[in-house]
Amino acid sequence: MPPNIRRFLPLILVAFFLLFLLPTLLKKKSTSGLSASARATQTINAMNLIDKGEQAYKAAHGGYTAHLADLVTTSHGLAHDLVIGLAVQLDAGSDAQSFVAQVESNVLSLVRARSGKRLIADTCLIVKSGSGVKCPA
Repeated sequence: MPPNIRRFLPLILVAFFLLFLLPTLLKKKSTSGLSASARATQTINAMNLIDKGEQAYKAAHGGYTAHLADLVTTSHGLAHDLVIGLAVQLDAGSDAQSFVAQVESNVLSLVRARSGKRLIADTCLIVKSGSGVKCPA
């Protein structure tokens, strides 16, 4: 190898790295093709389905459930809403007469709680504002 090329070889390797490998490493990866408003809508739908499912479960079994699996089997469409990457936390009271549910996406966080049939908490927080992202009325 000629001495002139050997002298410039490190610079050529750095230029190759900057031109080809660095853009690939820094490329932004999207989590989903859904818009922010669609994610917010599915988050709200999931919370409504969980709430309706809990009420139906209480009517059938005499108490609320702390297991999401009990609700997915009876609430048609809940599994579809969960597939977008929602985080769901569900807890029932020790007497199964109350429950609290939290559903969170990357744009919206919802918390709903019931004691008996009475709604005791229904809160919403916009995590990341965007076009069409709003809390339910």
